[in-house]
Amino acid sequence: MAHVVILGGGFGGLAAAHELRSLLPDDEITLVDRNDHFYMGFAKLWDLAEIRPLAGGTASLNELSRQGVTFRQSEVTKIDPEGPRVETSDGVLEADALLVALGAAPAPRHVELLSAQGAHDLYDGEQLGAIRKALQDIQEGSVLVSILGLPFKCPPAPFEAALIVDERLRSRGVRDAVSVSISTPQPITLPVAGPDASQYVASHLGDRGIELLSERTVAGVEGDQRLVRFEDGSVHGYDVLLGVPSTAPPRVISDSALASSSGWIEPDRHTLQTSFDRVWAVGDCTVIPTAKGALPKAGVFAAAEARIAAHNIAAELGRADAGKFDGHGFCFLELPGRKVAYVEGDFYAEPAPDVHLTAADEEQFRRKQEYERTRLSEWLGHTTSG
Repeated sequence: MAHVVILGGGFGGLAAAHELRSLLPDDEITLVDRNDHFYMGFAKLWDLAEIRPLAGGTASLNELSRQGVTFRQSEVTKIDPEGPRVETSDGVLEADALLVALGAAPAPRHVELLSAQGAHDLYDGEQLGAIRKALQDIQEGSVLVSILGLPFKCPPAPFEAALIVDERLRSRGVRDAVSVSISTPQPITLPVAGPDASQYVASHLGDRGIELLSERTVAGVEGDQRLVRFEDGSVHGYDVLLGVPSTAPPRVISDSALASSSGWIEPDRHTLQTSFDRVWAVGDCTVIPTAKGALPKAGVFAAAEARIAAHNIAAELGRADAGKFDGHGFCFLELPGRKVAYVEGDFYAEPAPDVHLTAADEEQFRRKQEYERTRLSEWLGHTTSG
């Protein structure tokens, strides 16, 4: 009986565990994560928009046992890909195959910036209460949503958040007294999705009177003055700052032999296998090149990669046919009024990703709800609420 170890209980780890359990019904599968729960990133914005509390879409990783997967809530402290062998805060795991899906961490320098007065990490679920209160209390002044640097998770989310902020302020009747702006280091809103999708987002921001500050990389935040300084020398005042930190590879990865010169894992973009035998990597802890950069750090890509990696792990063990990730993917772009635009295409296409956008409507919002419901049910036997 083979033992497959999965590191990480996010999109990639859960999708892989589900697929492997089907492909390897008689083998041992262990998933390790320091947290005991999972929710999809967009559930935080649903909480912020008062569509549904975050708890309604939060599932327990302990439910993996019902799927025949052993869950260990432990901190991964060392990865030896030669083994493969993993050291955790709860002991050592020897693996016949290892899948690394540990995600990405917020860059420490940006965590420090967001400790400034009036600043909040938009992506930190534990800060949702403070963010809601800040948006409820503000009567006049400025709200700035700021992408602090590159790369960052979930490319559409900061722009969705800016629209949610606008909606909340309008519902309180204070929007005329509170300006809303969003800054990005990039020249357009969604470079990974192409110019058409980027213009679509920019036009919705413009329609709501949200100022778009492009090509602005944050150099510093001065909390005592409520001021953001950009590398180009410009500044922007704020009363509420909702920052999106750039990501960094988890230290346990950057300190391991798996890391490339960038600090990230760079697996084969079709098989997801690393340069080590019997070791695969998927999701935000990787860098996978495309013609115009790299695949987005987004859960739907992690899950798609994980399903292919699972097939290749099973093939290595002689239990299934190998698979090949073709670079196709999608994302949901949510707009006010419970409407969602759908972006999909071939992100491996040359000379540029071939990506198309379907305009927002309520049917696509229901499709997004169904995506969450189905995955949480399949992966963790969870029924969403609210």
